[in-house]
Amino acid sequence: MPYAVYDRDAFVTRTGLGPDMNVLNIGQDHIMAGQVARSVETAVAVAVLDKWQAQGIRSTSTNKVAPVVTKYSHLPFKGNCFDIIFSYHAVNYIQPGVVPGLLREANRTLKENGRFASMVWSQKPTNKAQSSHLMLLGILEKMGILYLHKFDEISRWLEGARFEEITMELVSRNITVPDNWVRTHLKWPESGMDKYSGKKVTVPPDIDKAIEDYKTHVKEYGEELLPSIQFTARRSKVLSSIDIL
Repeated sequence: MPYAVYDRDAFVTRTGLGPDMNVLNIGQDHIMAGQVARSVETAVAVAVLDKWQAQGIRSTSTNKVAPVVTKYSHLPFKGNCFDIIFSYHAVNYIQPGVVPGLLREANRTLKENGRFASMVWSQKPTNKAQSSHLMLLGILEKMGILYLHKFDEISRWLEGARFEEITMELVSRNITVPDNWVRTHLKWPESGMDKYSGKKVTVPPDIDKAIEDYKTHVKEYGEELLPSIQFTARRSKVLSSIDIL
């Protein structure tokens, strides 16, 4: 979503990124990775699922972005090496069973007091145009392309991964989806999408009506990005040893 560039910038600013920080970005969003790279002096590591995503990032980003193909539940990084880990809606493309493992790995690879920051879609539209976006996300969820995790689920997963100082901030952007991207969105569910984000997907037989309802709704009201919830959490303090008296 290149039309949401300033939204990514605001996400980075809210998290407090410094030029001397080591950063990991989760997911194939090359725009997010590039924006983070412009704010730091060192290379930005990017965890992706397959070589095609890695190639896409290399072809569209600066040489300060270093994609690494990996499983999210087994990140190939040493412990205590990152100051911040970013996930700009990447969690929305990760299966519920995998997210807890990713968060445990994030905690392991963060430095003491390092931060994990994630944006996820809210499921509470504030106008008809945002309802269009929720309808689209609902269709894509039925196809197994993305997952609308509830905020209380993510909170429990963060607590289970032993993060501390977990905060949630509702972010309303009022970002209108441009007409050319609306047309792109309309094609996603109808295409069947043999491959998306490394997963085989098919259109369920009962989804045709949902697609038609979405198209009708968009035609009447347009489409606007839903609000998001930003989660920010700190890595728990490391206890190097326990003295027994």
